[in-house]
Amino acid sequence: MTTPKKQAVPQTPDSRPPTPTSQSPKEDTAAKAGRGTIYITLAKFYFIITGYVIIFALPRLLTKEQYGEYALITNFVSIINAVIITGTQQAVSKFVSEIPAAAESLRNRALLVQAVLGTGIVAAYVLAAPVVAAEFWHDPALINPLRVSALITLSYSFYAVFLGYLNGKKEFFRQAVLDASYSTLKMLAIVGLAVAFRNVIGSVGGFALGAFLVLVLAIMVAGRGRSTVAPHVNIGQYLSFQLPLLAFVLCNNLLQKVDINFLKAFTDPAQASATVGDYSALMNIANITYQAVISVTFVAFPLISKASFEKENETVRTYIEQTLRAALLIMAFLATVFSSNAADTLALLYPKMYLTGAPALQIVAYGMLGFGLIAVLTTIITGSGRPWASLGIGLVTLAANAGLNYLWIPQMGLRGAALGTTVSMLFGAILACGYVGVVFRALISPLTLVRIAVASAVVYALALIPLGGFLVVIKMALQGLVFTGVLFALRELGAQEIRLMRRIVKL
Repeated sequence: MTTPKKQAVPQTPDSRPPTPTSQSPKEDTAAKAGRGTIYITLAKFYFIITGYVIIFALPRLLTKEQYGEYALITNFVSIINAVIITGTQQAVSKFVSEIPAAAESLRNRALLVQAVLGTGIVAAYVLAAPVVAAEFWHDPALINPLRVSALITLSYSFYAVFLGYLNGKKEFFRQAVLDASYSTLKMLAIVGLAVAFRNVIGSVGGFALGAFLVLVLAIMVAGRGRSTVAPHVNIGQYLSFQLPLLAFVLCNNLLQKVDINFLKAFTDPAQASATVGDYSALMNIANITYQAVISVTFVAFPLISKASFEKENETVRTYIEQTLRAALLIMAFLATVFSSNAADTLALLYPKMYLTGAPALQIVAYGMLGFGLIAVLTTIITGSGRPWASLGIGLVTLAANAGLNYLWIPQMGLRGAALGTTVSMLFGAILACGYVGVVFRALISPLTLVRIAVASAVVYALALIPLGGFLVVIKMALQGLVFTGVLFALRELGAQEIRLMRRIVKL
């Protein structure tokens, strides 16, 4: 992403003209942002790879019912974890990015807040475990595994502060290293304890162990440091931003979890756990579409936050347009590939009994595109200092999601969950686009939308090529080449993107 050109400053006797090989501030910002995006993208793809090691291992170490129970618990706790991590990280990142010289003092204040707020949330979670497991899920055997999962949230409460500190200082490489280390520790701990215990509580306990180990590592990676100026916000101002942000992140993550929880609650109890296992498997694939653009939001957030704080409105508009364009290019391709190759992708990663989820994956792959757009757009809105607006968009979308899943899951099962999620996600994305377009007067070009749609249609048609099994990977690679080629042919991609990639590599 780039910044607009600034007014030329007249030379003084002490000023030195740039050398022919030096980069302009615009190029330097674009290259650093691009490289930061690559660092975090690589870390996130490594996270996906290690996640699929877990996905590959657990269905073979646990029964289908146990895997469904593990997926149910980890999906439930991930709602709380995402609230803690994303809400805290963005709050810390925002204020650190505005005045980096106060970073260490801001970090310490945030740790004090988490000592009270985070532990309070964990205590409430533990107390609520019997109600969730016995009353909502109708399965008292899940009470203890659910309580063990609270240890994950406790570690994440403090880990998120260190992530926000690194992100706000734009230390994207160290952030990516920490993220990749977490992925490794989590994978080893979950699979290791699953092998040792062969039950749900052992697998969840491995997750908790990985979370604690990464917290210890985060403390070492961030270091101590010392601020050179006083913080520009007090704890009250910090909380006034963080609390609505936490509420929004809760809505945002419920959007991803309503379907799987409603499947457990509104499906025949004799089949509920197996149905949840099927849906969890297909969502592990569909979620890649959203996860692929997390790195874009990580880089965009501190840039938009700082530009908004300094009231550089034209810079903010440039960031919005380029962030949306990059995110949509990535997600449109991935959603199309997973939808068009749904059965082959499931067969590649899972035993044959999971193929029943293929029709639902064809639908919900595009639902996760809508969710990804919501994530990007609300990152822009929140980064500009408007967390209440993000919360409003999240609440409306959540209400639509819950209502549609409540109506369609009893009628259509897996397909009902996929359809309810997809329709509500696309509705929320349109709502967020409208807000950003009105408030910031910046959005993605309609011509870009048309070009991406044409390229996606061509890619979908290529799914007719009869390549299954491991050969589906070759088909996906071919689809990627065709998608890129069509965009070049339509002049959506061109020399500007090539020059930017060269600057990123040389930086």
